[in-house]
Amino acid sequence: MFGVPMELVGLLVTGGLGLLAALYLAERSSSRRAAQHTRSTADATRGSRGAGIPVPRAPVQVPEPEGPLPFARPGMRGHLFQYGGDGAGFPVDAPYAVVDVQTTGFSPARGDRIVEIAIARVDASGRFEDEYSTLVDPGRDVGPVLVHGISNSEVRDAPTFEEIAGELLARMDGAVVVAHNAAFGERFLAAEFARMGVAIPLNPALCSLWLARHTLRAPDHRLGTLARAAGLPTAGPHTALADARTVAALLPQMLGVHGQPPRYLTGLRPMPALDREVPAKTRSGELRPGTDGWLASMVARLPRSVVEAPAADAQRYVDALAVALADGRILGGESQLLARLAGSAGIGGDQVLALHRRFLEHLRATALGNPILTTAELRQLTTVTRGLGLPDFFDDLRPTSPQDLMAARLR
Repeated sequence: MFGVPMELVGLLVTGGLGLLAALYLAERSSSRRAAQHTRSTADATRGSRGAGIPVPRAPVQVPEPEGPLPFARPGMRGHLFQYGGDGAGFPVDAPYAVVDVQTTGFSPARGDRIVEIAIARVDASGRFEDEYSTLVDPGRDVGPVLVHGISNSEVRDAPTFEEIAGELLARMDGAVVVAHNAAFGERFLAAEFARMGVAIPLNPALCSLWLARHTLRAPDHRLGTLARAAGLPTAGPHTALADARTVAALLPQMLGVHGQPPRYLTGLRPMPALDREVPAKTRSGELRPGTDGWLASMVARLPRSVVEAPAADAQRYVDALAVALADGRILGGESQLLARLAGSAGIGGDQVLALHRRFLEHLRATALGNPILTTAELRQLTTVTRGLGLPDFFDDLRPTSPQDLMAARLR
């Protein structure tokens, strides 16, 4: 028999799914101390960063361009990238790392910094390879909240650029970097790496704004306009990840219309290897229930990543999920708390779905351990699966037949 902590006794009186959730939490309570110890060890390790491959650092000067920001045309050389497209050069057979940044303003020379960055790594057909997204503590005021929707409180415990630089370089390594109005983003990236004293070798890049102007007919070539013309989702919040996903989705179409692979004047060079110990902090934003429920909306906003968050962080999310589901449903406030928990731990969308499956497997085992499964109970379980973004998870379950129900009562 499970030992149920006193704080969970109230859950038992709710019955049905509340009982299943409480039983799950009781099972988890026996290993809670181990999870806390794991977290403490991870925090201690995180506090001793610097064990990665040494990278020579030296002051790097990044002059502010005079006049209007130069457009990233083919052949143009920036501080970090050589831009491809038409003209001389050679094709580069490599994946694409689509980068988008949100910033405190327009000029790194005047102290503006990056407050959010996302990278969507895809192949030429748009097939997913990896996603990464995090808020960034700029070390100053976040600037115009109405533009990027990020508040000072949201970045208060976010990693600094230096702390996540290793994650960024690892995802740009071996890929052609793509960005919409790439010269703008490059200027901020160059300033951030220069502030760290890390020299970045020149690598090939492609400006999706230049490519869109040469391949797509639209009233203008702003990203939102292009997304609407292509039938891509535009109703969500303006985030770095949403913009990177839009460019990644448009890229195969634009390359197809272009007809020939872009040509570059430089090939791929290895990126510096920096430490990668600090987890991302993903923006949760204002969730909407949508047609598939609150948590399905949350999963869609989280980055997909092949790198999983620490086990202790993942377990805390599952335990919080069990508490939220004690009454058989998840409300908006509960989903927002779960979104903040996942975002602050750097848990990606794919990992969240895997955690939902793990939780539902516990519910399945508990349900099958009961000789009677009523139609009402199965309906409640199915409601939960829809809310967790896995609507078909219990399709194999059937309510207890009248004959079996009668036999169970006669025992």
